[in-house]
This record gives sequence, structure tokens and C-alpha cells, in this order.
Amino acid sequence: MNSQRGKATIMSLIAFVILAFGAFAAFKFIGSGLEKKQIKKEVYDALGNTRGGDMGNAEIMGVISDILKKKQIEILEVSANVDRGRQVIHYSFQYRIITDYLLFKSSEIITVADQIENYG
Repeated sequence: MNSQRGKATIMSLIAFVILAFGAFAAFKFIGSGLEKKQIKKEVYDALGNTRGGDMGNAEIMGVISDILKKKQIEILEVSANVDRGRQVIHYSFQYRIITDYLLFKSSEIITVADQIENYG
């Protein structure tokens, strides 16, 4: 038994590979969650910078689509509604994010519906 001391065995190698894959999968999972939050914040910030009284539904949808295209993700739906009476922009978008975990891929559809005050 003393001859095995300090040597890597098959079981320790398997345990190391499982641990390394678990750490990689956790890293990808956390990164995917952060990316979803970042996309929502970028859209909100972009609309905050471009909003105004002359903005229509098409321009707002274009801003949202440009951000989603920049991130190179699959856009499923984009909609926007400018309520000029209450000075509010209602927007929603839906996209698919695919996370590659080496052994399998995870596909998730994210829906964001929010509003931002308009001025004009």
C-alpha cells in the first residue's frame, strides 16, 4: 500500500475530470445569467438615451433589435408601444440564448417586458 502513496490513480483522475467539468459548467451557467441581466440593462439604457417626443414605435423597435443583433443572439419577437397620453414607452422583446456546456447545449427563451417614461 505504501507504493501507492503520492501517485495518481484512475479514480483520482476521474474525480479530477468530474470536478473540472463541474467548475466549467458552473462558470458557463453564471456567465449566462449575467449576460441576460446585461442585455436587459443595455436595452433600458439605450432607450433612456434615445427617448423623446418624436420617437415612434418603429424607431424604438429598431434600437432594441440593434442591441440584440450586436450580441449575436437569435431574436424571436420585438414590440414597442409609445403611449403619448401618459408619456410612457412600453416595450417587450423575446430572444433565445444557447449555452454550450461541451457535452450538451442548453437553449433558453427569455422574455423581457418593461416600460420607461418618455418625455417630449
